[in-house]
Amino acid sequence: MKETEINGQNLKVASTVDAVGLFCPLPVVKLKLELEKISLNDVIELLADDPGVLDDLPAWCGETGNKLLSLVKNKEGIFIAHVRKTKD
Repeated sequence: MKETEINGQNLKVASTVDAVGLFCPLPVVKLKLELEKISLNDVIELLADDPGVLDDLPAWCGETGNKLLSLVKNKEGIFIAHVRKTKD
């Protein structure tokens, strides 16, 4: 299990979803499928290069009740998001 720091807190990442090269809605679809495999309160990391995730991911988390912990763009242009599973 990988660890990451978000807002000064160390979190264990249960799984990473690589959606680089995929476009809306596939990054969110792949995230949803991976969330079905993990336990409640686990964290998933999503990697995507589709700028649509900036709107799609917060909206999807709001609709599903899962918690978006972070969404940043790295210097390579990849969006890195961390989502906590808060709904089964």
